Amino acid sequence: MSSARDDLTTRARIRDAAVAAFASSGFARTTIRRIAGDAGVSPALVMHHFGSKAELRSACDDYVFAELLDSKRSAAIGGGPAAVVSAITGDERMRAVVDYMLASLLDPSEHGQRYFDSYVDLVEGLLRDGFAGYTFRRSEDARAQAAAVAILGLTPVMLQHRVQHSLGTAGTPETLARLMPQMLDLYKHGVIADSPDDQPDPDLPQDTDPTERSTS
Repeated sequence: MSSARDDLTTRARIRDAAVAAFASSGFARTTIRRIAGDAGVSPALVMHHFGSKAELRSACDDYVFAELLDSKRSAAIGGGPAAVVSAITGDERMRAVVDYMLASLLDPSEHGQRYFDSYVDLVEGLLRDGFAGYTFRRSEDARAQAAAVAILGLTPVMLQHRVQHSLGTAGTPETLARLMPQMLDLYKHGVIADSPDDQPDPDLPQDTDPTERSTS
């Protein structure tokens, strides 16, 4: 039993080292030897657990997908936009996960395409089954709807430095904290007003977080 637990812990340590190394140095430049050194194991032990660099990367993909989904679901249930931002930027491990996601999406290889396709698969499932207590309108073209939502959700990370400059924010947490209420408002209400009554009153102060508007 102890040996099995140690084996699982070693595998997780290798995977975590691979996520961080792939995120910081890219997939092509990161070697098994580098990952092994970061994990404190031998290259042979990395190959024992994962078989190849490609299999290790696939395991990292699966882990990153699960971590992002779990953190967003837990935060969305427990605290709204601010909690989502905190969940994905609040610790070094999650920052490595987000950096890995960005590296995967920008990777020009077939593996990078597989990652994006898998992300759209994930969003399509969320739109179908619901997420964090929300239900979603269904489109006749569910795949295109999922791709559109995936693009909207990924853009703040992929363009984080451009957005940061445009908004004058100090870093990714501050940038996402400012964007998340606006994105939630877009998800819930859209951006096109159906009538003049939908326009905000210019004489009233506008809330920064639409989820905190008074219902009185």
